[in-house]
Amino acid sequence: MRPLAGVRVLALENFVAGPTATMFLADWGADVVKIEPPTGDTYRSFPPIKSTESAVSSVWFSRLNRGKRSVVLELATGAGRERFLELASVADVLVQNLRPGTLAKLGLDYETLSAVNPRLILVSISGFGQPDVQAGPYTKMPAFDLIGQAMSGIAYTSGREGDPPSPVGFPLIDTSVGDWAVTATLLALYQRERTGLGQHLDVAMFDVGIHLNEYAVGAYGWHGVAPLRGRLPSSAPFELVRASEGYVAIAVSGEAIFARFAEVIGHPELATDPRYANGTLRASAMDDHLLPLIERWTGERSVSEIVAALGAAGVPASPVQGVADLFEDEHVAARDMIVRVPDEVLGEVRVAGNPVKGTRLPPLEPRSSPQLGADTDDVLAEWLGSTRNDPDERETT
Repeated sequence: MRPLAGVRVLALENFVAGPTATMFLADWGADVVKIEPPTGDTYRSFPPIKSTESAVSSVWFSRLNRGKRSVVLELATGAGRERFLELASVADVLVQNLRPGTLAKLGLDYETLSAVNPRLILVSISGFGQPDVQAGPYTKMPAFDLIGQAMSGIAYTSGREGDPPSPVGFPLIDTSVGDWAVTATLLALYQRERTGLGQHLDVAMFDVGIHLNEYAVGAYGWHGVAPLRGRLPSSAPFELVRASEGYVAIAVSGEAIFARFAEVIGHPELATDPRYANGTLRASAMDDHLLPLIERWTGERSVSEIVAALGAAGVPASPVQGVADLFEDEHVAARDMIVRVPDEVLGEVRVAGNPVKGTRLPPLEPRSSPQLGADTDDVLAEWLGSTRNDPDERETT
């Protein structure tokens, strides 16, 4: 049995952060019901899109919505709001990443939701937080991942010194805030076992971005000086280094590993040179002294030769892989980290797998993402014992 079997999750979500969270909850067995407007999640309209006479699928939507069910409700109408509250009354969790204040405008604020279901856990994902949980000056600002990277200092931590700010080239914070929303959900479910009560959980992109940037924050908090961009202030060499073909990652942390590294590259004297006595000194000496010396050694060797030599000495080193390399990587396959999600229109979509494994966790069995509104009648019947076609049912879509 999957660990979250029997847990009912409503999802009011769009784009990346909310769907990431509920996708993992679905992977672990939760019954995730995605509540969508008649137009659907915005990602349904992002190309590439394929369609048949009866179905439409988007690769971008499919990558983050496996294993869920879709119900169409128009929450701006009284009937839609009433039906949603009925579903909320029998749900365990509601995950939403609408802009702060949207639920209140719909008459679905936490006070209203908890009145119909005191056990309901509301997990709110936003750029800068929820005004009813812990407000701040930026609470009402709209945000996407790029805003989170810019505001949290990540864009001025990645890249190289002297370059323009360089955000990471993928939705780092969107994905991570989804992961933290899962953590928040599991904490609240555990706490509810003790108290019998739900709560409103507030997971903000800005907060998660600061957490992700904690190394630089910690360095500045102690020294009052930001570390050099793209370089750890207390470990060196911690670099992507040019080989005779391609690049290799070399990660030296601590004096014992540095001594082994120095021996391998033919300069054992470096380990006793006072200029390189610790990681902080080595980091400050990288550009002018150590990196040219290291690249003279690596530049004469292939990536595989460098990785083999350093690995044999217990020095962490690896190839620098592109995304295409992951699809050929035997370890990725062994760990099920690229999975094939079936889709009635696309055939299948290859996406990143679930990173959590366990001796009692069954392996992931990817299920397709839902067609818009395809599960409305089934969910209403299973959760509420009614369908849209009941004689007294008002139109909700």
